[in-house]
This record gives sequence, C-alpha cells and structure tokens, in this order.
Amino acid sequence: MNDSGSAVVAGVMNIALATLITLSVLALALSGYYSLVIRDVAIDSASKAARFGAGNQHDYLMQRLDVSVPELASFKVNQGNDGQLSHVVVDYSLPGFGLLGEFNLGRVSVAAATERL
Repeated sequence: MNDSGSAVVAGVMNIALATLITLSVLALALSGYYSLVIRDVAIDSASKAARFGAGNQHDYLMQRLDVSVPELASFKVNQGNDGQLSHVVVDYSLPGFGLLGEFNLGRVSVAAATERL
C-alpha cells in the first residue's frame, strides 16, 4: 500500500478545517457585536421617544439601523406609547457565512418611562 499522498491530503484537510473554525468564530463575534449595536440603537430611540412632546422615532431608528448594521440584515420594528411607557421592539436576523444562512434571529424589547410636566 502506498501512503505517499496522505501527508498532502492531511495538510489540505487541516487548512480547510482551520479556515472553517476561524470563519465560525468570526461570525459568532460579529453576531454578538451587531446584537449589541441593535440593542443600543433601540435604547436610544426609546429614550428619545419618551421625552416630553417627542414625535415618532421610527424614521430615526431605521436610519440608525441602516447605517450601523450590515445591509443583508433584516428588521421589523414596532413602536408604541401607552402614556406611561414608550415601547420599542426590534425583531432582526443577521446574515451568516456559507451554509449557515440567516442565523441569530433575535428580538430586542425596550421600554422607557415617558416624561410628563
């Protein structure tokens, strides 16, 4: 039996697996980062909407999300105000690498107390 090509095949397999592991760790790190960015933008929008006399912050929130998060991400934003609290709910999905597709389906729900005079 001739094993002369086994070292080459093993080397190629090790490089492929190392690349796959590196991309997976990178995808996980980016997913965590963008989840925190979305949370920060939702908190900022809810606090602006809770100010006395403030209008709807939907346009501001969507503009910030479009600038801060990758273009392939998808969002569904719900805002509401029940008199005492301003609510912002962002449902999102972030793009993944290769066969992973859209992973990190998440929801951020924020409420801020409405200012009154």
